[in-house]
Amino acid sequence: MGTENNGGIFLGPDDGKDLTNPIGGAMMVKVRDADTAGAYSVHDNTIPPGSPGPRPHLHRGHEEAFYVLEGELNVRVGPRRIVAPAGSFVVVPRGVAHRPSNPGTEPTRVLLVFSPGGMDRFFEEAAEGRVPLAGPPPTDPDVLERLGAFTGRYGYEFAELPPEG
Repeated sequence: MGTENNGGIFLGPDDGKDLTNPIGGAMMVKVRDADTAGAYSVHDNTIPPGSPGPRPHLHRGHEEAFYVLEGELNVRVGPRRIVAPAGSFVVVPRGVAHRPSNPGTEPTRVLLVFSPGGMDRFFEEAAEGRVPLAGPPPTDPDVLERLGAFTGRYGYEFAELPPEG
């Protein structure tokens, strides 16, 4: 991981914990919640071209912020559709249904910040591939039960997006 000096953390470009993004693409956990006394976690996320993203969802206990490093990110936040080019910053408040996506033809690289921390463990578990966060909702009762238990631990809920307005 990184080097700690006087309570600070330094991570080089390739430092962090590599994960498979549960919606496809790559993800690297750069700063874990344990590194910030639970205040936040930071994730470097590459979303492949044409990705519809995860199913619409909300976070009961976390704000989620997207800082677009490369490409363009589309984000539905409640009734609003945001097209965010590189350099844009989008904050999704707790409890608001949202869905990030990359409908473009080039990868999109986004720095995700979750506050408070805890979502680093969510993505580590999701990367193991045991729960479907993208694609059509599962219908198998066993999968639904596992998915509900998993998402419930992290205050992550699938939700309907309101009509655009």
